[in-house]
Amino acid sequence: MDLALAKKNAPRVALLAILIAGIAAFFLLGEYRRLSFEHLVEHKDEMVSLARAHPVIASLSFVGAYLALGLFGLPGSTVLNIAAGVLFRFWTGLLLVMLSSTLASTLAFFSFRYLFRSYVDARVRSRFPRLEEDLEREGGYLVFAMRMFPVIPYSVTNLVLAVSPVRFLPYLILSLLGLLPRYLLYVYAGDNLGNIQNPDDLFSPSLIGALMLLAVLPWILKWLAPRLRRKQSP
Repeated sequence: MDLALAKKNAPRVALLAILIAGIAAFFLLGEYRRLSFEHLVEHKDEMVSLARAHPVIASLSFVGAYLALGLFGLPGSTVLNIAAGVLFRFWTGLLLVMLSSTLASTLAFFSFRYLFRSYVDARVRSRFPRLEEDLEREGGYLVFAMRMFPVIPYSVTNLVLAVSPVRFLPYLILSLLGLLPRYLLYVYAGDNLGNIQNPDDLFSPSLIGALMLLAVLPWILKWLAPRLRRKQSP
């Protein structure tokens, strides 16, 4: 029985070991320094020259880096989004970010769900039986709200949404819609990097407030709709 269980869980254990090894290597080898805003500014001219000399390789490398962030749940998506504007200019950079983010979100969704969903599901159902049903029913609102909040890192939302009961297609579509304002902002900043001294400069209090309002707007409309219908009914 134990042998059969071990064989059944072997792929899950192997994937988890790969993720842990990748995360450890990322920090122990200092690769996180390459995904800093300071590194981007310091090596901007060199990277732009390489990207223009080898556009296909540069594009594939960018997509590969984004996929690695998605699979391993690593920080650094903000710098990559800005780098897209630096290396590929606005429209090409925006398309690459949207493509890379969609692929990375897909990879993260299935890998994290495979690893952790059954564990989380068993504990949530036993302790909060109605919560699972509520999350499944309101999954679209949850995805959009979490993606819109600029203070929640991309990798964190990938993990949280993957272990939630939300279905894949709403997760993918609403993730892209919720992240699009940030992508527009970051890629535009990258295309005009000389005017940006720090990525925090992109988010003024008014902009953060506007994004948070957009995040909760679907919930507000959902709450208002049945009440308006009741008032209009004879």
